[in-house]
Amino acid sequence: MSAFSTPGRFFKGNMHTHSNRSDGARDAESVCAVYRDAGYDFLALTDHFLARYQFPVVDTRSYRTRSFTTLLGAEVHAPETGLGELWHILSIGLPLDFAPTAEGELAAGLAQRCADAGAFVALAHPAWSGLAIADADSIGCAHAVEIYNHRSAIRTDRGDGWYLLDQLLARGKRLTGCANDDAHFHGDDALGGWVMVKAERN
Repeated sequence: MSAFSTPGRFFKGNMHTHSNRSDGARDAESVCAVYRDAGYDFLALTDHFLARYQFPVVDTRSYRTRSFTTLLGAEVHAPETGLGELWHILSIGLPLDFAPTAEGELAAGLAQRCADAGAFVALAHPAWSGLAIADADSIGCAHAVEIYNHRSAIRTDRGDGWYLLDQLLARGKRLTGCANDDAHFHGDDALGGWVMVKAERN
């Protein structure tokens, strides 16, 4: 059955956003207010989980209301992609006490540790990162590919990730896609990408 023909309600949200706890321009409260005031139902603040930012999983629970919720998460990083670049992996649903990335911890192990902690794991901005199918195959626990990244689209014209999801699906992988902002608020990079989630009840 189609999601459009079953009972329930759609909720709109963004799962990739940054605050000044890493390299974003606004504090967490202000970021949440932008999305809440724009009519979004949920937001995941996903600051860069790096030592130079003290490995933040930002607690946004105090910014929740009866009509707006937040999800705890981070954009985790480890070496290295096929191009020799740092991995960018979205992890939504991390506990606040998620352990920092260990010295020498590689992307596959870090992603698996996120999934084992209950997180939804997505491969972030694959075109911007230049991810190849071999890179994606190495993250066996991934739930999704970011098929649109608004910041990458407006800054580098490399926001599309369909190419990677198509290849994974053709190889029998069972993943979904997500569209997100990756907003940092250093420019007009918010409110351009979102996901819709359907629930049976409010």
